[in-house]
Amino acid sequence: MFPMLGISFFAVTTIPLMVIDFRERRLPNKITIPGFLISLLGLVLTFDWSRVLTALAISAILFAVGTLFSLRGWIGMGDVKLVAGLSLLLAWFDPSLVWKATLWSFGIASLVILVGFLFKKMTTRSTIALGPYLLIGFWAVVSQPAWSSIAR
Repeated sequence: MFPMLGISFFAVTTIPLMVIDFRERRLPNKITIPGFLISLLGLVLTFDWSRVLTALAISAILFAVGTLFSLRGWIGMGDVKLVAGLSLLLAWFDPSLVWKATLWSFGIASLVILVGFLFKKMTTRSTIALGPYLLIGFWAVVSQPAWSSIAR
């Protein structure tokens, strides 16, 4: 039940984060940092320390890799902080969900870029707001069990 704190937080903030990132190409700290902290609180309250530590380790690794990408100018630090919170939650449930969400996120973003190239709306110098695709990947993975039960 407690991990739902983080999921609920991201449920409430997904649309605002997407709108802000599409408009301003930034993800505000006042949303991404509380997202991580609320998610962490929910996981700590489970007292399932091996799962909490596994989730924290995966989140920390992704934060470190994301920070390196940000230093190269490939992604923004808002994206890095968002990934830390989303991956923390996903890794607590099942570490493989992090990789599934990553595939969804970058797969959809790649399709959008490809369509942009095909219709000459984007060039090799174009940028995209990554946050919305990270959130879509997160929700695709989180909602998958519900879709599976509907399909039966």
